[in-house]
Amino acid sequence: MLGLAAAQPAHAQESPAKAEEKFHLWFYTFGYNTALIDDKNVGRTIELIQRLKKAGYTGLALGDNKLHRLREQTPQYLENLKKVRAACTEAGIDLVATCLPLGYANDIMIADPNLAEAMPVVDAPFIVKDGKIVPDDPTTLVNGSFVENRDNKPAGWNVDVPGKGLYVDNEVKYEDKPSLRMENIEKNGEGSHMRACQDLKVKPFQYYHLSIAVKTKDYTGQDNRLMIIGSSASESHVLNVPEFSEIKPTQDWVVYHKTVNTMNYDKITVYLGSWDGRTGTIWLADVKMEPAGLSNMVRRPGAPFKATTADGKTVYAEGKDLPEMKDPGLGQSPYKGGYQWHVGPQPSVPSGSSLKNGDKLLLSYYHTEVMCYGDQVPIDMSEPKTDEVLGQVIQSIAKNLQPDYWFLEHDEIRMGGWSKSEEGKTCGQILGENITKCYAMIRKAQPNVKGVYVWSDMFDPFHNAGHKNEFYAVCKGINPWDKSWEALPKEVGVVNWNAGKPDSAKFFSTEGHAQIISGCDVGTVVNILKTSGNQKGVTGAIYVTWNGDFGNNVEHYAEAVLKWKKEQAGK
Repeated sequence: MLGLAAAQPAHAQESPAKAEEKFHLWFYTFGYNTALIDDKNVGRTIELIQRLKKAGYTGLALGDNKLHRLREQTPQYLENLKKVRAACTEAGIDLVATCLPLGYANDIMIADPNLAEAMPVVDAPFIVKDGKIVPDDPTTLVNGSFVENRDNKPAGWNVDVPGKGLYVDNEVKYEDKPSLRMENIEKNGEGSHMRACQDLKVKPFQYYHLSIAVKTKDYTGQDNRLMIIGSSASESHVLNVPEFSEIKPTQDWVVYHKTVNTMNYDKITVYLGSWDGRTGTIWLADVKMEPAGLSNMVRRPGAPFKATTADGKTVYAEGKDLPEMKDPGLGQSPYKGGYQWHVGPQPSVPSGSSLKNGDKLLLSYYHTEVMCYGDQVPIDMSEPKTDEVLGQVIQSIAKNLQPDYWFLEHDEIRMGGWSKSEEGKTCGQILGENITKCYAMIRKAQPNVKGVYVWSDMFDPFHNAGHKNEFYAVCKGINPWDKSWEALPKEVGVVNWNAGKPDSAKFFSTEGHAQIISGCDVGTVVNILKTSGNQKGVTGAIYVTWNGDFGNNVEHYAEAVLKWKKEQAGK
């Protein structure tokens, strides 16, 4: 028989159907143009619904960033939502609201950019210069221009294989300065690595901006990094999300940016290069490090601000000695909802202030920063206003979309645990509280919803909730998301994208959660269903493509899953 979850939801009497009793074959719309503000896309989506029905799919997991801002949308957009809702009803396809990506919360935080998850800066040195408050931290890299070099070894840097695949290049320059050339790394590097690094002494909880210029030719290498590692006698921690996913095989000079908080470390190592080099050539140049200042400074109750004299004895007040201290570019760079690197404000000292040119200050505040994929920023789940904003999103979706199911995207939350509002709790506890609240808000807004699911990874001890004796990205503490699953309501199912590990599927089965298996192609989902499909609670699969594969594999995927279902029913 098809694996069914034993646990029944407490609200079962309210629901016309229980998620645990129904077979699911969903289609995830990521990468498919579902921007429903355009009537053409509405037509395409309705055609997709009809196609899915014919192929045997039972649900459309609809994602559109505007779902998080329905109160701002035009009547035309809301009417288009109704058309999609009606098309699903007519086809007998479940409409699944795919929403609340709290690890990728940029669109949600358009309502209030200051809800961004943030990290503390403690006693960063600033100075009044020409009437403005500017950073006064001399920390910088030695010879980031590579101008000083000998025998392909730039002064101040340790490099792999100088003169054998790694060279100081005085022919290919950036702004008239030499570059560091790395070529055919797989053949010439140390394993698949080719890197340069430099150690620096720093103070804990300081905030820096780094940049690097990159050029390539016929370059096939992967895992290219500008990485900062903090270290002590007992541990080391990668302090940023270091990869550049945007590098093209052949490109002219492009400048990339990273920011980093030194956390509790007084020593860092700056690395640059490739960790999975192959063929072709990459040039690196003009590596810079400077204080990040007030760029992406966050202001909210859980992220307080403080300014003192250099000796810490006198506190300066906003509105008197200081202007209102904020970053107008927060959540606006380079577009609404964007948190990319931008030069921070240099506030002017107000008239009547006791501050004079040359006065030194210590500023303590909180900043957010981009995690990966160019602009990923999580939301602070513990800030009270977050509950308010998420509640408004849930109510608007319930009212305007009337989904059959909800699919919550609480996944890949790479920063957390640092704000004042999060003190005394682990990241796992914070997440557990949030998912419980979200589920309750959905049930209140839509009592007869058929079911609620969530991405599995942040609740999976064999995935992102399982980093025993390890850090996870820039979250606070070792194994920060541990035990998050303890607060996950049993009525909430998981969309398991780690079910290729049988222990993961078995774990959620034991915990009593329904599971929809996530696969990106036919071979993957077939293998997963063979190894994990017989676990109690596995109710089907979802087609997820990260590379825009919306061709015949959509039907082939359905055929494979339906074949598995038929085989299960015959056992």
